[in-house]
Amino acid sequence: MPTAPTGSERITVRGTDTVRVDLPLEIRGYLRVEESGVVEVTTGSLTFAAGSTYEHARDGGSIPTATWAEGSTLLMTGTVENVPANTNQNFYHVVFNTPNLSKNRDMGWDGVTIGGDIRVVNTGLGRWYLTTAAAGDTSVVTIRGDVIVEGGAFAVQGTSNALTTFIVHHYGNIRVTGGNFSISRGSQGNGSGTTTWYLYEGDFSMSNATTQNSNPTPGNAKFVFAKPGVQKLTLGEGNNIQKLPIEVSSGTTLDVGTSVLAGNDIFVLRDGATLATAHADGVAGFLGSLPASMVSLSSAANYVFNGSVRQVTSTRMPSVVNDLTINNPAGVVLSQPTTINGVLHLVAGEFDNTIPFTLGPNGRVSYEGGTLKVPLAVAGSGTDVPSEFALLQNYPNPFNASTTIRYRLPANVQVVLKVYDVTGREVSELVNTKQGPGEFTVSWNASDLPSGIYYCRITAGNFTAMKKMILMK
Repeated sequence: MPTAPTGSERITVRGTDTVRVDLPLEIRGYLRVEESGVVEVTTGSLTFAAGSTYEHARDGGSIPTATWAEGSTLLMTGTVENVPANTNQNFYHVVFNTPNLSKNRDMGWDGVTIGGDIRVVNTGLGRWYLTTAAAGDTSVVTIRGDVIVEGGAFAVQGTSNALTTFIVHHYGNIRVTGGNFSISRGSQGNGSGTTTWYLYEGDFSMSNATTQNSNPTPGNAKFVFAKPGVQKLTLGEGNNIQKLPIEVSSGTTLDVGTSVLAGNDIFVLRDGATLATAHADGVAGFLGSLPASMVSLSSAANYVFNGSVRQVTSTRMPSVVNDLTINNPAGVVLSQPTTINGVLHLVAGEFDNTIPFTLGPNGRVSYEGGTLKVPLAVAGSGTDVPSEFALLQNYPNPFNASTTIRYRLPANVQVVLKVYDVTGREVSELVNTKQGPGEFTVSWNASDLPSGIYYCRITAGNFTAMKKMILMK
């Protein structure tokens, strides 16, 4: 008499066989359902443990109701025309490898959480969609892991239903190395609906792939970078970018490296957002062929130039910005007169300000290792040039954990500004460069140092001075 499987071996249900689960069962190995096989949970319960796989190797049928533990995998291989029933579950890993798929199909997910990765390998002649919705309805999907597209076609939805709303909350990376990965492959009622994919944590990389957007209303389907910090967008070789709509939220820095956008869809940089580019042609180099009508760059946003070859800011950077950061040892050239309302961070390399910039009412320059080609004169004083050298008291003082140091130069001299602790040990070199006449401000961040007394010392030509600073955390 055959013995019942333990759940740790490879189990195949084929033909017209039906397996009914009427007791608690944990699958720790591999369960495959093919042909017309059925796994049905009746009075028992089914759990797919870490490392286990359920392969749905048949067309149609039904995925068994189960608890999908961390590390388990749903592997879709057999779908041709008919999506299995019971797909609206909280899976962990999901893999689409359906080479015989002949039609566009969706998983119908709504209110579910995919705890791990979604991997798309092969979708045959069709496409896989995350979900769909009736006219006027909303579907929400949460993805905790990465979305990995190696081949085939994959998108959020492909519906023409009007006034539909699709939201994806995503906490992993998007990594596309082939196939077609698109935000929307449905018109959503001639653009009356919306599809929004929020990236809260991860990066987005794409190479040798196609991306599209079938929603005709600009901004109604988009990827939103929404991490409070740095996220990377890497667009490599071999892409066919027809439409890649992107929005960058306040507080997010989108580092695009040397990537170049293409196609005809939106790029929106919100107030308080930051765009960092390493492209030699600056902002214009990144925006590529995007028409001006599709681009919205806030004058309250921030811009970072962090290349390794000489860059220009370009005239596609707004003429009014919040913070501007120069972090390129090869140097950056300002392309048009620009007002800086926040901080000009001179981190590395020379900032060629032959075309001048203007500091707004609250604007200032922070010398952090970089230099200005044209020295900045004192703003707002009765005379453009100070009459004597001076190191002013930092403010605030006491401080936690950053403070501002000001000094004045009446002549063009080599300036060294350093911070020491009470033992005389150097803890920071803030400035070491030649500067012309003017008043300068430097920000010092001491968040990695303990509370105590520190000394700021300036050497400017033959002038030296020192101020005591108190760090209180």
